[in-house]
Amino acid sequence: MSFFKRGSLLLINFLILILLTGCWDANEPERMIYVHGLGVDYKDDRYYVYLQIINPSSLAKSEATGGEANIHVVVGRGDGKTINDAFFDVYRSTSRRIYWGHLAYIIFSENALKKDGAIVGTLGVISRYHETRYNTWIYGTKEPLFDLLKTLPQLEMSIALSRLTDPKATYRQNSLINPITLRELLIKLNEPPHQVQIPYVKLTKKDKWQTDKEPTQVVEIYGAFFVANNNVKDFIINEINGIRWTNKEVTRQEITVNHGLTHVSLLVDQVKVKYKPIIKNGQFIRFQMYVEIISRIREVVKKEPLKKINNKVRKRIENEINETFVRGLDNDFDIFRLSEKLYRRNVRIWKKIEQNGKIPLNEDSLEVNVKVKIIHGERDRNIPITEKLSD
Repeated sequence: MSFFKRGSLLLINFLILILLTGCWDANEPERMIYVHGLGVDYKDDRYYVYLQIINPSSLAKSEATGGEANIHVVVGRGDGKTINDAFFDVYRSTSRRIYWGHLAYIIFSENALKKDGAIVGTLGVISRYHETRYNTWIYGTKEPLFDLLKTLPQLEMSIALSRLTDPKATYRQNSLINPITLRELLIKLNEPPHQVQIPYVKLTKKDKWQTDKEPTQVVEIYGAFFVANNNVKDFIINEINGIRWTNKEVTRQEITVNHGLTHVSLLVDQVKVKYKPIIKNGQFIRFQMYVEIISRIREVVKKEPLKKINNKVRKRIENEINETFVRGLDNDFDIFRLSEKLYRRNVRIWKKIEQNGKIPLNEDSLEVNVKVKIIHGERDRNIPITEKLSD
């Protein structure tokens, strides 16, 4: 190769190297602060935001060593006239750039849920960060946000495995209040009846869990907040038990009956729900709800007739659904989203009777029909374990 050709190749390679992009302006992971959880409060005409900061290296160590490493959580607070002002108040006191890509959940205080525009404002700011995702979990609470965000999982497990970060893990074992993501919240607020159910979380009593050193508090699902335009209501679980029997995602739920029976508990594995609007002469009459429960007996003290158990369970479920429906009506909530069901099935009738996305409902607007199927198995029959052993 001639000297001229060799020089030309070297010149071309040099020019290519100049044009290549470098990493001189990249943010190294260990030099950023990672937000894991966000709390939003409103009081005295100001917004307050609480940022739960985590150390990713501690997360990795904890998951690898089965909880032997200590995880330290830091919570920072900022306030301002708007949500964005509150965020920038936190930025003024942070030592490094804050990264939002690992945001796992957002908790709204009761005051923030009741403040007109607080939810929309928060989600508007968060969704405009290209780092955030729409699978962020959403919660409501009445607890002090500092206390809630400083709470760690039992046994010093990874904070990534907490009740707030991974709600589906416990939901598969006890399907009470269905967790909701940012994406689902936006969809439900924008569709009839323009209301949404948000899990209500609180701290357990100090004597409910204890370590070998001292009592400890953890997060529990206490009920649900129902949020609509200018209307927020919190319900504890016992007030809305009927919701669990209308949720197709139920994978494991318990029901106990003892009226006229000895104590009998059943485990519900599956729920099937269908809604049928009854329309006569172009007028909406009511909804027929058909619920099919697949269950198995888990606890029985003495032998009871299966037919009797079945009837008691069926009536119990029907009563819970009706009581929950009426409870919602008393607070101006379409708790089973019947307005959306009619909107999907017959939009012409829906347009004819809707008012601000909701259809007029009363106690006679829902007819509940429940079918209970009890599965038999070696250990699920309707006789006590002592009688099985004596067979």
